[in-house]
Amino acid sequence: MKQAIDATTSSEELRKLADTYSGVVRKLVASNPNTPPDLLIELFIEFPHQVINNPVIELILLENPDFFKELYENNPYIFNEDALPSLFIEWAVNCSDEGIRKTIASNENTHPSFLEKLAKDTSIDVRSHVAENHRTNTNTLQKLAEDKSKKVRLAVAENSNTSKCALLKLATDKCYEIRSKVAAHTKTPTDVLEKLIQDSNGIVRFGAARNPNTPQHLVNKLLEKLIKHETSIIQEYKLPESFLEWAVNHQDTNIRVAVACNSNTPQNLLMQLAQDEETCVRTAVAKNSKSSRKTLTKLAQDENETICFIAAWTLKERSDYYYFDYDENQF
Repeated sequence: MKQAIDATTSSEELRKLADTYSGVVRKLVASNPNTPPDLLIELFIEFPHQVINNPVIELILLENPDFFKELYENNPYIFNEDALPSLFIEWAVNCSDEGIRKTIASNENTHPSFLEKLAKDTSIDVRSHVAENHRTNTNTLQKLAEDKSKKVRLAVAENSNTSKCALLKLATDKCYEIRSKVAAHTKTPTDVLEKLIQDSNGIVRFGAARNPNTPQHLVNKLLEKLIKHETSIIQEYKLPESFLEWAVNHQDTNIRVAVACNSNTPQNLLMQLAQDEETCVRTAVAKNSKSSRKTLTKLAQDENETICFIAAWTLKERSDYYYFDYDENQF
C-alpha cells in the first residue's frame, strides 16, 4: 500500500503492484506520478478520475500530445463521468476528431461555457448537438436560432430551454418543420400561436391546435373550418372537450353521429347524445365501445328496438369480461 502511494516507487514496481493486486492498490497506482503512461492508459477504464488528475499528466502531454486521445480510445465513455478536469474538456472541445466534439456537445455534464464555444463549431452535427443539449444556456440558443443550418434551428425549436425571444424569431422561419416545432413548444407566446394556427401549412396549424396555450376559441374555429370538408375528423381524433360540446348541439346530424362514434368523447356528452332525437345518433352511442354502463342501460330501454338490442348486446358482451361497479366503473 505504501509503495503504491510513494512517488519514489519505480515504474517497474508500480507495474508489478498493478498486476498483482486489485481494487484499492490499483487505484493508488493510477494516482502515482511515477506510473508509466502505458499503464495509466490501461488503468483509465477502472479509475478515470485518478488517471486524469494524476499530477504527471501535463508532463506526459508535452512528450505525447496525443495522450488524451489514447486515453479516450481506451475508454470512450469517459465523458459520461462528472467533474472531469477542464484541461481534458478543453482538449475534447478543440479535438480534430468530430466524433469527440459531438460527444462533448451532446453530454449534459458539459459546462455551458464549453457548449458556447462548440456552438461556433464548423460541423453542423456538433452545433445541432449543442442546440439539443438541455445544459445549453438561452443566450447560446438565441444565437443558434439564426444558424444557417436547418438542422440546427430545428434542434433549437425543440429545446425546452429556448427563450420566447428565440421562438419568436423561429416562428417566421421559412422551414415549415421549424415553425411546427415552435407551434408545439410550451413557451411559445399566445400572440405567436394565434398567428401559427393560421399558418399556410397544415402541420404547423395542427401543432398550434394541440398546444395547450393556444386560445380555445381559435382551435374551435379551425376545427369548424376543417369539418366542413371532412366530418370524420370528429370521429377519429381526440379533440378538445369545448369543441365537442359545440358539436353535440350542432344541427347537422352527421356531426352529432361522428361525436357519438368517437371513443374519446366524454361520458357526459355520450349521455346527452343518448337522448338525441335522431335514431342514427343514439345507435352510434350504443355501438361506442367507451359508452358507460349507465348510458347503455338507458339505451337498452330505448323506444327503438334496434337500439335496445344493440345496447343490451353490448352490455352482455362486456359483462362476460368485466366486473361492473355501477357508481365507479365507466362501463
